[in-house]
Amino acid sequence: MDNNTKNQKGSPSRDDFKRAHKDLSRRFYACDLDFVLVEKFPYPDIVAVLDYKQHGDAITFTETIAYNALVRRGLPVFIVTGAVATGAFRIERYVGGHHATPRTELEFLRMTASWEEFEAWEQSLRDAYRNRFRQ
Repeated sequence: MDNNTKNQKGSPSRDDFKRAHKDLSRRFYACDLDFVLVEKFPYPDIVAVLDYKQHGDAITFTETIAYNALVRRGLPVFIVTGAVATGAFRIERYVGGHHATPRTELEFLRMTASWEEFEAWEQSLRDAYRNRFRQ
C-alpha cells in the first residue's frame, strides 16, 4: 500500500453525500459499512466485512438488514469494539438478527491486546479465504 493510500482519512465529500441523502424520502433507508476486507489473489473478492463500534454502540435496524443480506451471501460480518489507539479489541461474529425487534445474535471470537494480535487474526481470515481455492 502506498503512503497516499495509507494516510487517507474520511472523505468530507462522502460525509456530505451521506448527510444530504438523509434529506431524501424517509423511506430511503441506508447504512454505512465501515470496512470491507478484500483480496486480489487468487480470486478478487470480499473476504469479510468489519464494523467498528465504540463501547455501548448498538447495531441499528439498517445495519441488521445489511448484515443479514451479507451473511445470506456467504460473507462473514464481524463487530470490532475497543481502543483504536492500542489495538485492544473485542471481536464478535455477527450470526443474525431481526431488524424490527431489534434483536441481533453475536458470537464472541476473541480479544486482542494489540494491533499485532489484530493483524494475526485478520491474516487468519485472509488465509482461510485463500485456502478455499486450494482445495
